[in-house]
Amino acid sequence: MNKYFISPLLLTLFLQGCGSSSSDTPEIPEIPVEPVEYTFSLTAQLTNDCGVASAFTDVELLLQDDTWQTLNTYKADDNGVISFVTESEFINYTLVAKDQQGSEAQGLNVVSYYQANSATPSHYQAQFDESIDNTSCECVTQNLKLTHRSFTTQTSVTSSLDFTSTSIIDSGTTLFEGVRACKTLDGDWPLSSFSIAGTDLNEKSIGVAGFIDEFTINGEGIWLLSALEFADVFQLNPPYQETSTNQIIQGTKHFSAEITKDEQSLLLFDTHPYVSEAYYQSHASVTFVPSDSIFRSSVIKNHHQIISPSAEESLTIMASEYQPAFNEPYFDEINTDGSYDYSAVAGYPMAIINFIFTAYDPDTKLLMPAKWTFYGPDKGVLAISAKLTGYEDIINLDSNIERTNVRLIKSNMNNDYQDYIKHYQGDITLDVNNDFVKNMTAAELALKF
Repeated sequence: MNKYFISPLLLTLFLQGCGSSSSDTPEIPEIPVEPVEYTFSLTAQLTNDCGVASAFTDVELLLQDDTWQTLNTYKADDNGVISFVTESEFINYTLVAKDQQGSEAQGLNVVSYYQANSATPSHYQAQFDESIDNTSCECVTQNLKLTHRSFTTQTSVTSSLDFTSTSIIDSGTTLFEGVRACKTLDGDWPLSSFSIAGTDLNEKSIGVAGFIDEFTINGEGIWLLSALEFADVFQLNPPYQETSTNQIIQGTKHFSAEITKDEQSLLLFDTHPYVSEAYYQSHASVTFVPSDSIFRSSVIKNHHQIISPSAEESLTIMASEYQPAFNEPYFDEINTDGSYDYSAVAGYPMAIINFIFTAYDPDTKLLMPAKWTFYGPDKGVLAISAKLTGYEDIINLDSNIERTNVRLIKSNMNNDYQDYIKHYQGDITLDVNNDFVKNMTAAELALKF
C-alpha cells in the first residue's frame, strides 16, 4: 500500500484557502442605543392657614454629580415648578430656599437628596410666614366655654385648634381663651375637639371631651360646648416608656396625650362618634444621656411609632432598650472632609442629618437663620463637602455649627433605600394609608455645641 504525506506547509495553505476571508462576509452595522430620558419635576408650595397651597418661587435647585459638584442650577417658575430632562435615572440635588418663621429674620433652608429617583414627582413644602396669603380663608378668634363633669384637679387641656390659654371658671367649667379657627371662604368649619384630663373627688383619673364644627362669631362673643365624651383608662405593657398618642380624624390630630416612662396607663377616647374613621398615632422613646464635655452636650434616643385604626395595635409600641452604637464619647462619624459613616448603628437604611448654623447675611453682616438637611444612606459623603454654589459666603464646611441632629430611619415595611428616598423627596404630609409610615423605628443623636 502506498502512503502519501502532505507537508505542513501545504496543509497550512490548504486550510487558509478553505476559510472565508473577512471581505466575503458583510459587516453588521451597529445599531445606536437611544439614551433613556427622564423628566424630573419638583413643585414648591406654601400653605396658608386654611390649608390652601400656593406656588413658592424663592427656591432653586442645584443638580450635582457624585462628588456634589454643581452641574446646573434651575430656578422655580411662576407656578413654583422646577423641571428638566436628564439621562440619569438617579440624581443628586440640593434645594436652596428662602425661609422665615414667626418673628425671626429671613434665612436659608437647604435640603439635599442623594440618588433621588428622577421620575418620582418631588415636593418642597416651604415655610415663609411673612408671605402667607390668607385671602382665601375666613379665620375667627373667640373664647370657648366647655362645661363638663366635676374635676378636683386638671392635669392637661388639649384642643385640635390653637388657643392662647385656659382658665378654670369652676370645677365643672373651663374657658379656652383665644381659640382660632379657619376655613376656606366656601368651605366648612373643621371638625374640632376640646378635652380635659385630671382627677375626680376620689382621685381617680378621668377625661372628658367635646366636638364642635361651627365657629361663626356670635353676639355673646363666646362659643359654648358640652363635653359629652368620656375617656377610658388604657393599661400599657411593660417596660413602661415615654409615650405619646393622638388620634387622626379627617386629617387633623385630636386628643394629644403624653406620659412619662413611670406611668403605667393613659386616658383614651375610644367611644366617640368619629372613632370608626380615627387612626391612632402612638410613639414611644427611650432616652440615653452620655457624659458631656465642656464643648458639647449630647442626647441619644430610640424611637418607635405605630399608626393603626386599632388603639390596641398602635399602643403595642416598644422602643429598643439598648443604646444605639454611636461612637461615644467622640461622636466622630462625620469627618472633616464631609464623609460620614453611621453603619455601626446597624439596620437603618436611611440617615437624615440636620445642621443648624451660625450664619451671617453677606450684605448686612447680621445674624441669619440657616439650616441644612441631608437625606442619604447610612454612610457616604455629605453634600456640604462641596461648595454650595451661589451661597459659599453663607454656609460652607468651615461654618460654625450650633446643633447637629442625626436620625437613622427604619420602616418595618421596607429595607430598600430607593423606597426611602422616594418617600422623602415626595410630599411627606402624613398619610395614614401609607404602609411606609405605619410602623417605623429610629435611632437619634442630638448634639449641641
